[in-house]
Amino acid sequence: MDLPNMRKSQYYDEPERRSDMQLRMTPVYNVQDKTHVEEPSFTHTIRHIWPLIFGLAFLAGSSYGVATLVKTYEVDPTYLNMTFAEFREEQVLGEQCRAVDHAVPWKELQRKIRGCRRFEYYDPMHNDCQACPAHQPTDKVFAVFWETQSNCQHLVGNPNIRFVTHVMWSFSTLRADGSVEQNLQYWDDKHIKNCMAQLRMRCIKSIVALGGANNRDMFYGLRQPENVERFTASAVSLVKKYGFDGIDVDDETANMVINKGKWKDFHGQTVVDYLTALRKGRGFTSREIYRYICVQFIALDKARVPDEPRYILSWDEFPQSWTPSDCEIYNNNDGWHRCWEPRITDLVDWVNIMYYNMFGYPQFGNPFYDLMAKHLPERVLPAIKDPNKIVLGACTGQGCVLPQPDGQDVMNAGNGSAYYGGTMLWSATIDILLENSTSLRRMGRAGNYGVKMPFRAPHP
Repeated sequence: MDLPNMRKSQYYDEPERRSDMQLRMTPVYNVQDKTHVEEPSFTHTIRHIWPLIFGLAFLAGSSYGVATLVKTYEVDPTYLNMTFAEFREEQVLGEQCRAVDHAVPWKELQRKIRGCRRFEYYDPMHNDCQACPAHQPTDKVFAVFWETQSNCQHLVGNPNIRFVTHVMWSFSTLRADGSVEQNLQYWDDKHIKNCMAQLRMRCIKSIVALGGANNRDMFYGLRQPENVERFTASAVSLVKKYGFDGIDVDDETANMVINKGKWKDFHGQTVVDYLTALRKGRGFTSREIYRYICVQFIALDKARVPDEPRYILSWDEFPQSWTPSDCEIYNNNDGWHRCWEPRITDLVDWVNIMYYNMFGYPQFGNPFYDLMAKHLPERVLPAIKDPNKIVLGACTGQGCVLPQPDGQDVMNAGNGSAYYGGTMLWSATIDILLENSTSLRRMGRAGNYGVKMPFRAPHP
């Protein structure tokens, strides 16, 4: 029977039959023929890692995005959502006195704070900017150093911050050419600015500290006029960048080899020159006029907006500087002694006397009596003349060079408030992180310190 001519089945599920001729025409591959069974081997090249590149880029971008949202307070780092990033302030006006009775989203608050001027604070209860209390001659300073290697939220979130009037952010260091670094040490700029904004809500002023003990050799570069120019311009630029209220100069040069053992004689004029330039601007000699004819010299007084408060300029001084037997001590480059340069007084708003930066109280039999009854009124006050320019420093914990007399912080804070310009603490970082804020609390209460915020009745 001829299969090709065979009638097909009428059933649709019947398999189709093939003839022998059709089967013989179907190609069959020989297993011995390697051209049909083997394929060329795969060669690995760098172009095949492109999926990994896109994956790494996606991971990096996602990480950066999440970090940015957390830093801008759009995402709360604790709850990982967008609803808990709020600011709640309950002790601006004093202990147990609620100033802001409702939480404010930080992103909204940050925008409103930025809209206030340097001498203003944002009042969340009234949703407006108000002028901080104007400086009065009777105002007392409680300045604390904050070392910027630590998270400043520990500072602004501490309830004892209500006693503080000024925060000195330490440090911005000097370069060899006299210019000032445009960033603070260790921490993120935006983070520090956010802390400063929160401090400004309480009218607490922020000051940048320049120099420091480890940076003191850089101040010798300011003996060159061109370095003084760079120093002043960059220092004012730093103040403007962050919105600081002033500068604290921590020049800890002393009776060193470069000064031939006499700091006042060989470095005193340099200090007067750069402080004058920083405060008022430097005058040029006839030989320098042509060289600097195109330079617009900047100083703190010239950078101030007319209706804003004057920028603060303070100076840090060793406690032995007014005692001849101590200020003349010379110990090569290891010395930390120098004699007071009286011309500094007229250039600064106050002098921080670092009573912690010393090996005990030299020649003091009774530290409290000799310091308050003899050293300050008989030596320091006649040299500085204005008691309101004398700020008594104290230390806490590891901030002390050597163990100081018990109760030094309370003694200096109380007497500083009663008889002088106030007190200063090195450092709030150590006190908050390691000492349970003991000195902040004791010193604040001893001198009744703190910014006296204006009372504004809430809306009915």
